[in-house]
Amino acid sequence: MNKLLTPERQETDRHDWTTHEEGPSRSAPTLGLGDLLMVLSRRKYLLLGTIAIVTLLGIVNVYMMTPLYTADTSVMVDPREQRVVDVEALVSGAPADQSTIESEIQVIRSDELAMRVIRQLGLDRLAEFNPRVAAEQNADSFKLPSLRDLPPVQWAKSLLVTEEPVAPDPAAEEARLQTSMLTTFLGRLSVSAVGRSRVLTISFTSENPTLAANVANTIASLYITQQLEQKFDARQKANAWLGERLTRLREEVETAERAVETARAGLGVVQGRDSGLVNEQLTQLNTQLVMARAENNTTQAQLRSVENAVRARGVRAVFDVVDSTLVSGLRAQEATLRQREAELLNNLGPRHPTIVDLKSQISAIAGEINNEAENRLRALRAQASVTQQRVTSLEQSMSRLEQEAGRLNQSDVEIRALEREAEANRALFENFLARSKETQSVDLEQPNAWIVSTASAPLGPSFPSKPLFVAVALVLAIGLGLILVFLAEQLERGLQTQEDVERLLRMPSLGMIPLVRRGRLTRKTPQDYALDKPASAYSQAVKSLFTSLIIAHQRKGSGNIVMLTSAVPGEGKSSLAATLARVIAIAGRRVLIIDCDLRRPNIHRTLGLPNQLGLADFLHGDATLPDVMRTDTRTGADVITAGSPTDYPEETIRNPLFDQMLFNLRPQYDLILLDAPPVLPVSDTRILAEKASQTVVVVKWRRTPRKLVQLAIRQLGDAGANIAGVALNQVDTTKAARYGSGEAEYYMGRRGSYFKN
Repeated sequence: MNKLLTPERQETDRHDWTTHEEGPSRSAPTLGLGDLLMVLSRRKYLLLGTIAIVTLLGIVNVYMMTPLYTADTSVMVDPREQRVVDVEALVSGAPADQSTIESEIQVIRSDELAMRVIRQLGLDRLAEFNPRVAAEQNADSFKLPSLRDLPPVQWAKSLLVTEEPVAPDPAAEEARLQTSMLTTFLGRLSVSAVGRSRVLTISFTSENPTLAANVANTIASLYITQQLEQKFDARQKANAWLGERLTRLREEVETAERAVETARAGLGVVQGRDSGLVNEQLTQLNTQLVMARAENNTTQAQLRSVENAVRARGVRAVFDVVDSTLVSGLRAQEATLRQREAELLNNLGPRHPTIVDLKSQISAIAGEINNEAENRLRALRAQASVTQQRVTSLEQSMSRLEQEAGRLNQSDVEIRALEREAEANRALFENFLARSKETQSVDLEQPNAWIVSTASAPLGPSFPSKPLFVAVALVLAIGLGLILVFLAEQLERGLQTQEDVERLLRMPSLGMIPLVRRGRLTRKTPQDYALDKPASAYSQAVKSLFTSLIIAHQRKGSGNIVMLTSAVPGEGKSSLAATLARVIAIAGRRVLIIDCDLRRPNIHRTLGLPNQLGLADFLHGDATLPDVMRTDTRTGADVITAGSPTDYPEETIRNPLFDQMLFNLRPQYDLILLDAPPVLPVSDTRILAEKASQTVVVVKWRRTPRKLVQLAIRQLGDAGANIAGVALNQVDTTKAARYGSGEAEYYMGRRGSYFKN
């Protein structure tokens, strides 16, 4: 429970401070399915309107789009390989792997092939591809002026741009035009492989179905023609290059072979004569070294394990790692002697000769065990040293043999290099010679692809897909509608339910006061309606507020002076105060209502009473208490109006005569209501805060921002007010039920049958 320090309203001492329990703090509520449905219900018009408008715009946009037609043609890529010059062949057929298929796709989508199609079919004369032609055709058509063409925009642009206009470059303009046509053309072109096959599908999209088919077929035809042209050029270049290359390779082979023979004669070395023997010895020695290192690692690891065990548990720990039959027997003897010693010790005593003799035997056996452990430890260390020395010796021998092998191989390096060069030149020469013969015999005039099927003019458009676009528009509309509903809920600044009061303000909720509509009540005010309809929901809500005040009074032991205030003007506070006074008075209780709003008094108008003399006149000494006391003719409730206007209402309320008046009137009434001005605009209410036993903060339902209410409550708390709780006023019960207000549901439907409105 939250404990807040508040002033205890006692009749004898008004400045004693104590604590009272404010009520449980509420954590943020979880949003369930019912809450979501309730949000959608109260925002249904926003949601449905958004869905209708966005969907309608989508439908209109779909039917205004220019239809596009797509034509497809299929091309088979030939996997045959025809080698000409290099290993992969200068003009070889395409192998059937994925990389080759992707390469052919990029060839079909190349700028060169695209420009050949554009020129052959005259696409550069069509407005669909040439923006200059499109601009000329649209010059006479009506179009809305652009914002940048308006005189104010042109004037502002002239102020910002001070440089002289640059004359357009015809070459640059032509290059931009060509780039634009290529971008448009390639954007309409699609090339893809059919599954894992070698068949390529060439698709082209256009506003004209016949043009789409012509372009697709032309692309396939020019692609095959381009392959034949490339093969022919490659053959001519290959023949010329091969003849020149073979002549140079023949000379290089002869030169390399003569260099090998010259080097061998000069060095007098036979390949592999000494280096092979040394390499064999290195191999054997390396095997021995590996085995020696493994043995050394094992011995060193065992030694470290034994030494760690000896340091941790003593010298006998050696036998935890190293087994010993002798030690096992000694340990058994030692255990037997110790057992016998334990059996005789209680009967004979520690100084008995038998016990002394047993201890001597045990000590001798322990010494033998320790000596054996020391011997085993020294043996392990010696063994580790021997294995380490063997490893060192083998490494030294290995190093000497490696140096010897290096020295022996130095003489072979030059010869091997010359032989490799000669062999490479010879192999390259033979390869080129064979490819030269193949070039003469291979028929290079066959393309590596052929057309499988040609494109025909499509019967229906491929874009837009009207059902799909309408479905997407509907989904987007629903999404946008939900976003707007969420934003509307987030922008809701007021308090909607009693849970909001308790969770956001950390204050008890004193009830929800229904809205009284004049049109339904034949122009009756709320305070008159409460009397004329005592069984109405409004009257019962005011009575429930009074009951909450009585419960708070009984729980906290406070006085009978209740102040009604609000955060800002226009909350219906005065009407609620007047109604509360009448409801209490009609029930036979003595009640007094005092209008403490000396700036904008309202109680006299609400109850239809004169305001010539009132609270201000009494506090200024211009009238006595009987002079300012009025009586409500319908209920008999006593009323003190605000009285004459004053320029200093704060000083008037601070008058000690006010406290004395309340002190004298307290015993005479069951309840004294103070109609205070709003908290935030003026400081009068904070002065009245200490004079009241309880304070009720009136908040207009869904209208008063919660930030302002929180600020008002904080200021009242700082002023020492004992806040009994918050009353939500002017609640539209029909709408409140859609906000999940349980109390509002009692005023509606079957639950509202108890009320007679």
